[in-house]
Amino acid sequence: MGQRGGVGINASIIGDNPTGLGLYAINLIRSLDAIRDDLRVYTSCPDTLGGLRARVLSATKLVRPERRLRGHLSRLIWVQTALRLRARRAGMGVLLNTVPEAILGSPVPQVTVVHDLLPLLFPAEYPRQQYYFRSLVPRVLESSRIIVADSGSTRLDIIQSYGIAPERVRVIYPGYDPDTYRVNGTPHATSPCGDGYVLYVGNLLPHKNLLSLLDALAILRRRHRGTRLIIRGEGQAMYARAVRERVETLGLSDVVSFQGYAGKRALRDLYAGAACLVLPSLREGFGLPVLEAMACGTPVITSSSSSLPEVGGDAAILVDPYDAIDLSDAMYRVLADANFREELRQRGLKWVGGFSWRRTAEQMSRLLDDVRSGRIDQVPRG
Repeated sequence: MGQRGGVGINASIIGDNPTGLGLYAINLIRSLDAIRDDLRVYTSCPDTLGGLRARVLSATKLVRPERRLRGHLSRLIWVQTALRLRARRAGMGVLLNTVPEAILGSPVPQVTVVHDLLPLLFPAEYPRQQYYFRSLVPRVLESSRIIVADSGSTRLDIIQSYGIAPERVRVIYPGYDPDTYRVNGTPHATSPCGDGYVLYVGNLLPHKNLLSLLDALAILRRRHRGTRLIIRGEGQAMYARAVRERVETLGLSDVVSFQGYAGKRALRDLYAGAACLVLPSLREGFGLPVLEAMACGTPVITSSSSSLPEVGGDAAILVDPYDAIDLSDAMYRVLADANFREELRQRGLKWVGGFSWRRTAEQMSRLLDDVRSGRIDQVPRG
């Protein structure tokens, strides 16, 4: 373990209470650890990675993501200084960066994961991150032998936005947590759907398209009066106010409720009790709630754009995110037709079997070996 020529992992994105990017890193590292014995993992939160066979090495606490901008700036400095030195001393064969933060001009070949380009595509939503994606991410990608995208849609965004040669950008889908997100007890699809609710899970940001969802709900309630909506998530204060104002304007205050972030078990229960999940985003790097809901036996309605058709496949209803009537019709069909709900439920349970962290780790492991061995040479920028 930790021998020269092994695999280093930059896991500095993991914080005290990891969510999103941190959970991706943890799940990937644990799954890689199950099939490899040559990992060196660098993190400021080693306690989150207890029980690994890998050698877990501490980084400064200054890099933790909960420090927000200061943490990000500290990570940039740490990667270019301390991690650069430690990689050279360890004689790493390859370095895996779980987010687009890499050693610039590194002699060690690097594989860098890019989850999405949302700060570049929606700069007003990410006023600080957009500058990083415009100025430093191009250099990070240039310094990486291979870039891994979470979806084919994100891969295309990377190629088009940064002029990267297509051969250098590979797709490896993330997995989901089957121990948490699974059918638990009697399937809700057999219960009267009038007592259920429509569920949205995600951040409150403009590209999530919640205003269209509310418009669609108002249309739907003319045909299906009992429909309720639970919005689970937090986000941009200004947009959250706009969402609440739209709820009041449409007269939906009695049927729309808001919930903040909660634990995994509470989220699973929300999925399990929902008549359907609706994710009408204009853009997603991947769209993990689609898989989590399906794994709980919950039908899914989502957008026909970006990565969401890849994640939902033929197990989800795909709608035009710009068409509130289309979205309303899809929700009505799910709510009104018990046989159709059950069909979607069965499709979803079958579909999610193709997504696992074990599969993600196996594909990533092969890629790391190819880069380390030189079977993948540096491809010039296209």
